Amino acid sequence: MNLFGSYDVVVTGAGSSGIVAAIRAAREGAHVLLLEGTGFLGGLITGGRLTKPTGLINSKIFEEMLDRCVGYKGADGRVRESYWGKYTGTFDAEVMQRVIIEMVEEAGVEVLLRANVVQTVMKDNAVHGLLIRTKSGESLVLAKAFVDASGDGDVAALAGADFMLGREGDGLTQPITSYFRVLNVNVPALIADCEANRADMWEVVYPKEAGNRNEDYAMAVLLTGFQQRIKDKVAEGFDWIIPKDHITMKTGLIPGEISVNVTRFQGNGLDDRDLSRAEIEIRKQAYCAFDFLQRYVKGFEDSIFLEVAPKLGVRETRRITGHYVITEADVRGNKRFDDAIGLCNSPVDVHEPGGSRAIMDHVGIGYGIPYRTMVPLAVDNLLVAGRCISADAIAFGSTRNVPACTMTGEAAAIGAVLAAKRGVPTSAIPASEVQARLRELGVWLGTPGEAVPDVLKQAS
Repeated sequence: MNLFGSYDVVVTGAGSSGIVAAIRAAREGAHVLLLEGTGFLGGLITGGRLTKPTGLINSKIFEEMLDRCVGYKGADGRVRESYWGKYTGTFDAEVMQRVIIEMVEEAGVEVLLRANVVQTVMKDNAVHGLLIRTKSGESLVLAKAFVDASGDGDVAALAGADFMLGREGDGLTQPITSYFRVLNVNVPALIADCEANRADMWEVVYPKEAGNRNEDYAMAVLLTGFQQRIKDKVAEGFDWIIPKDHITMKTGLIPGEISVNVTRFQGNGLDDRDLSRAEIEIRKQAYCAFDFLQRYVKGFEDSIFLEVAPKLGVRETRRITGHYVITEADVRGNKRFDDAIGLCNSPVDVHEPGGSRAIMDHVGIGYGIPYRTMVPLAVDNLLVAGRCISADAIAFGSTRNVPACTMTGEAAAIGAVLAAKRGVPTSAIPASEVQARLRELGVWLGTPGEAVPDVLKQAS
C-alpha cells in the first residue's frame, strides 16, 4: 500500500468545523492534513451559500475568519437579532473562500481535495490510519490523532462507532435543501411588500436607517414568511411543487442579490440514489419558487435567476453516540456542564421530517456543549466535530448550526493536538485541559457559574 504520509493530526471534512479544527491544530504546533471529498474548502458556508450563522459565533478561529471577511468588505460583522435570537452577521461565500485559503496556508495545513476515506486502520479499538481513495488510486494516511468533521460521521462509522439516525419512531431525518440565488431584485420594493403584508411575515429584519438604494441593504436583510400568499396562490391554481409552506430569504454582497431558502427533499443523505434525486428535484423546486416570486412578490419582477448552490444542503445524517447525548431538555433549559467547551445560543431549528413545516425556537442565553458529546463510545484516538456530535433529534436542531460546529471543531483540535504531542490516545486527555486552553483564547464555555457574556444578557 502506498503511504501518502504520516501526521500528528488528520482532519476529515473541510466544512466549517473541519476548517476551524485544521487551522487551530496547526496553530497549536501540529503537523496537520485536511482531507476533503469535494474540490473546494468551506463546505456549506462556501459551496452551499450558507452565509448567515444561525446564532452568535463563539469560536475564535471562525471569529477571525469573519473579521477578515469584513476587512475585504465581504461581510456584515454586526450582531443582528431575529425572533429566534441574536446572530452574527452575514458574509459573502467567495470572500469567505478566499479567507479560508489564506488562513489554511498561513497555518501550514496540508490540504488534499477530492479524497474519500474508504476504510479505517484499527488497533485495540483505536484509529491509527485511514485508507483514502483519490484520482491517483488508494493510499494510506497515518496519524497520532484524528478529527472526524465529515458531517456524516464517516470515519467514526467506518471505525465501528455506534450512531443515531433520524427521529425516534420512523427514523426520518430533516429534509435536504439548497439555497438558490437571484440577482436584480428591487430590495426596497420587496421590503415594502413585506411590511404591507406584515401579518403574513414571521420576521422582517432590515436596517431601519436604509434608504431607497439596493446598496443600503447588502448583507443586512432577513425575511421569513409568505405562508398565506403561497396558500392563496395555490388555491388560485399555481402549481407549487415544494413540500414547504414558507420562504426565507436574505440579501447578499451584490446590491439586489437575494439568496432564497425554500427547497425541500425528503431523503436519506447517506443513500446515493436519494442524493442524486435530490440534486434534480431541488433544482426543479428552485425554478418553481423563482416563478412564484416573479409573479407574486414585488421587487422580483425584473429579477434574474443566478444559480442553485453547487453543494447540496444535507441537514442531517449520522449522530455519533458519545459519552453523553445532549438532549432537547438540555438545550431548551440552558443547561450548563462541567466539561462544556462552548456556550451556544443557536435556536432549535427543525425542518419537519416528511412534512412542510419548520420550527425556530429561541433558547435564550444558550447552553453548554459537553466535551463528552465529541468522544465516541468504544472507539479511541478519534474525536468528532460538527453536526455529527452526540445529540438527540431535537437538540440536533441547534447543534447542527455553524456556531456549534465551529466551537466543536476548535475544541476537537485542541484535544487531538494534546494527545498527539503526548503520544497518548485522545481518551487520555481530560476535558479540563481542553477547557483551560479555550479559556486562554477567550471562548465562552457554558460551565456552571460562568458569567453570561454581555451580548447575551438581554436575551430571554
